[in-house]
Amino acid sequence: MSAGTSLLHERISAITGMAAETVAHLLASGGNSPSAPLRRRIDDAERDWKRLEQAHRAARQRRQADERNLNDTRENGLARVLFHGLEPHSCPRCDAPISEQRRRAEREQLRCAVCTGDLSASARDCDEPEISMRLRLAASEAAEASALANLRGAEVAVAELVAELAEPPRPRDGDNPTGCPP
Repeated sequence: MSAGTSLLHERISAITGMAAETVAHLLASGGNSPSAPLRRRIDDAERDWKRLEQAHRAARQRRQADERNLNDTRENGLARVLFHGLEPHSCPRCDAPISEQRRRAEREQLRCAVCTGDLSASARDCDEPEISMRLRLAASEAAEASALANLRGAEVAVAELVAELAEPPRPRDGDNPTGCPP
């Protein structure tokens, strides 16, 4: 972005093909049609765009957070698989040896050889957090796409108003459109 232009000016420039500086100037000056109703429509459209741009930014941030949470959940699942595959000979905390009786309980009764916790519940529930995170991510991706579509619609509305500002002034009733004396 160059000095004096905003993200909105850049987006309208991309839609209309006008330079962003020209868009900024037209919006600031009122262009060739500085009528009060048109100015109000432009102000409303710019306000809508700002509101929708903030909503899109928030939706994008939610999606990014959901992506990070899903990655964390996957990494935790991978760590769980790694640690489940280990056959420790001693407690990782205090180095006390793990007895054969505890090893047998782990195989036969699904009791952790280190802490004697129930392993059957953790094996059953290990996919639930990832499924939940995938659903949340899908919902946040859909919300972001919807917010972006709304934002692009607002940009088109502003671009149409900018095009209206750029039009040559129309003759008013009683004006001579040819410029020649009557």
